[in-house]
Amino acid sequence: MANSSGRGRRWAIAVAVVALTVCGAGWAVSANGEAQHPGVSSQTATPATRDEMIRDWGETLTEHGEQLPDTSKMSTAEIRTGWQRAIVQYAEPADMPTVYPCEGLKVLFDPDCW
Repeated sequence: MANSSGRGRRWAIAVAVVALTVCGAGWAVSANGEAQHPGVSSQTATPATRDEMIRDWGETLTEHGEQLPDTSKMSTAEIRTGWQRAIVQYAEPADMPTVYPCEGLKVLFDPDCW
């Protein structure tokens, strides 16, 4: 009788270890997917100078048939904002990847996907 009780306890511990391992692996895969696709970003680096921002903003607008407004009286923050809005407005679909929130193993472990 003592042997079957010990075997049952070992079996229960083995099942618990396997379940924790599988859940931990699923959580790690889910967290890794979020780290690789944190969201949509139009651009991560900002040009260092005001002139570079004006040049890039002008190039973006010219590509789409628009003219750069007069920037002589604009602050650097206004130029940066206008340039970033143009980038977002004219972003190509390939520049903005589609991220499906519930794909792969995340479906199993994320309550938002249930």
